[in-house]
Amino acid sequence: MIKAELSKQLMIRLPSKVGSLAHVTSAISSNGINMVALCAYEVGETVSIMFCTTDNNGAKQLLEKQGVNVREEEVVILHIDNKPGALQHVTDKIAEAGIDLHLMYGSAAPDAQSCAIILISKNNLDVMMVIKTELERS
Repeated sequence: MIKAELSKQLMIRLPSKVGSLAHVTSAISSNGINMVALCAYEVGETVSIMFCTTDNNGAKQLLEKQGVNVREEEVVILHIDNKPGALQHVTDKIAEAGIDLHLMYGSAAPDAQSCAIILISKNNLDVMMVIKTELERS
């Protein structure tokens, strides 16, 4: 199974301190919003957090009410089978089309049937075209 959709990821930056990520995940999950994918990393005194949820608008509003500056960025959410070679098949086709991926993140539990991978390129529509025309139909 290969399926892709254009979506948005939310991006925030917070002071890097113990509990910063826990504060964000708690605010979102306590309001019944599920995280689909998450990437967080520290640079110096700042933690950058990028994530997609089942309700980005709701998550954004919750965080903004708490004074957090939330930015949005277009992404491709790729749903693929969780098996060896599935991601390679997709990335091979994207590379053959001459498309450079700028960022990718995602994961799955070892026993999960599928996983969600977030892809970002200079032109996400080109990525979608490759997936829709060369991969989803096969």
